[in-house]
Amino acid sequence: VPFPAVPAAMALSFLSRAGRARCRGMTLLVLSTPFIMGLSSRAMAKVANLQAMEKPMELHRFMGSWYVLAHIPVKLVKEHLAHNAVETYSWDEAKQRIDVHYRFNENANDGPLNDSYQRGWVQNKDTNAEWRVSPKLPLFGYALSGVLRLPYIIVDRSEDYSTAIIGYPNRAYLWVLSRTPEVSSKEYQKLIEKCKGFGYDESKIRRVPQMPGKTFESPS
Repeated sequence: VPFPAVPAAMALSFLSRAGRARCRGMTLLVLSTPFIMGLSSRAMAKVANLQAMEKPMELHRFMGSWYVLAHIPVKLVKEHLAHNAVETYSWDEAKQRIDVHYRFNENANDGPLNDSYQRGWVQNKDTNAEWRVSPKLPLFGYALSGVLRLPYIIVDRSEDYSTAIIGYPNRAYLWVLSRTPEVSSKEYQKLIEKCKGFGYDESKIRRVPQMPGKTFESPS
């Protein structure tokens, strides 16, 4: 979730097939994030910020791979073209952090792969539902991770850890996650209704095409 909210579904960083033009765009996005977020915050000033869920969760059960069923994408980094989007979380016990890998095909089920990486830290250790994430940036890597830490809030999670909803404080971005690439129409609509209950505009939510049986291995 990519810039400035980031899954996974979150802060998109270096893209394997990006090239110079993409790097320039990504750098511009990072440099302009405070301005963008300032505009978004003013536009949503009358709406209370979205908060992470209060019910505690077991962090280790949240780790692993999640399919992005739907999102409000970050268009500047082409997330609106995503197919087969998968976000994978790995807990690093020694460093007490979450390593994040986000991958999707661009524009088609067999389109170019788009990879990004982030590091995350648990912000609220009472619930484990609020994190801060820092993207791996073109040219800079993780050099700015000490100052560039973006909110990642889990606003809903099923009891069996089969689905989850990741939001952003001002509701500019959204990621609906599942352990499987497909869910029933009834379950999908139930998740969308939950998003609406959190104050999201359904017309802005894009369903991510997922190919049944398609899997991604997280690169080392």
